[in-house]
Amino acid sequence: MAKHITLDELNGWTFEQRQTFYRNGLARFDNAEAVRLVEMMVASGLPFRRGKEIAHGDREMKALEAIVYSPYNEKLLLDAAAAGKPPLGALEPLIVEDLGEDYRADNGGTIAAGYLIARRLYALGFEKGNSQKMPDGSVAKTAATFRKKRA
Repeated sequence: MAKHITLDELNGWTFEQRQTFYRNGLARFDNAEAVRLVEMMVASGLPFRRGKEIAHGDREMKALEAIVYSPYNEKLLLDAAAAGKPPLGALEPLIVEDLGEDYRADNGGTIAAGYLIARRLYALGFEKGNSQKMPDGSVAKTAATFRKKRA
């Protein structure tokens, strides 16, 4: 079992350690604990990123959150999950339409979108499945699938 990380421990870390922790947490949204750790990092107020990477509170992240958490887009997420397709594939055209060139892999946009989708679907009773290749022309290269948790 993984060691439980506390806020006191985060306080003692270097900027580089927190930056790596945040990046890895966004990329590793494989369970609710990884999501909790990223949330703790953001809430801590400790510095954890360089200026070029998007993070919680940034305009780009707020736009991603608005798209992912929109009640109008929930059906797109659920339909993609039910079909065994990555839900990011259903939302990415909306993200690109809204953010344009600000949605890209090198600033963490694709990872942040995947993280937010995972957080949303975990709250709806889903668990992460395998990753799949995204459709041709997508910004993200691969994305996770999700399935309803078994009772």
